[in-house]
Amino acid sequence: MPSDYTGEPDEQPAGAAAPGEPDADEQPEGENPADDNDPAEGENPEQEEPRQEEPQRVSWTQAKRIFSRQIGKRNPDVRIIAKTYTKASGGYKHAAKTTASSKRVTKGIITLFTGTPDAIRQRIERLGIVFEGRTTKEIFNDLYTHLCTGSALREEAVADRALSQTWSELFESDLMSEQALDMFTPEVLSFLVTHYVTNAIYYKLLNEVSFAELTSDKSNADVANIEDELKTFIDGLVSGRVTEYLHDGIAPDEVNHLVDDLYEDCYKVMEGLAE
Repeated sequence: MPSDYTGEPDEQPAGAAAPGEPDADEQPEGENPADDNDPAEGENPEQEEPRQEEPQRVSWTQAKRIFSRQIGKRNPDVRIIAKTYTKASGGYKHAAKTTASSKRVTKGIITLFTGTPDAIRQRIERLGIVFEGRTTKEIFNDLYTHLCTGSALREEAVADRALSQTWSELFESDLMSEQALDMFTPEVLSFLVTHYVTNAIYYKLLNEVSFAELTSDKSNADVANIEDELKTFIDGLVSGRVTEYLHDGIAPDEVNHLVDDLYEDCYKVMEGLAE
């Protein structure tokens, strides 16, 4: 259970189940109430207006319950957790829109670390960050401070936690070098974007469906296992898309559109609408 859990989501999706309605996960699969209204034999179905399927409504209660039910299973289905969470968020487009703070940090990372090593160094020095006589970690800690939102609001707190975790993962990786200029490579940019987007989506999901009242009867080991499985799943789908979006010579006016599309694409996969 994340120690910085801050409460239930601020907004409910427009398609959430109304009080008194059965949750979608309690309705038998394959049953469609509209089947009772099929045209009688002998009627020409072509004379009727085609019926459009209504999107399945998913409530936050369902998303939390499904997360809890998967804890402790030998082979937990993290895809169903991701799918119901994204649907409860209002669908992949709305889920992506509610990551504004994380998107800003992602855009900042791409803007800082795109270009040649000399161009990146000049860009960083214009921020007032000194290179001479300082270690790579000291320089990158200054970059962390620059990118961090510094806000206690929930969305910003998730963005900052994702950034802190990403920096920790970078410091522990084989990419770390004593020479800061050796860090200004496409490989490091790809690492930072992949790990940051993964952490941002992961911590936002946990903050919204992993509640103490639903996991209090679960062992710490089982909770840790489901969290690891979720992060591995999210990392896999994010890393597969970052390589499609990042490219040499990204123009400044491309960054906003690139990041918006990247997040939307990731949530689309989580909703099960893309592979």
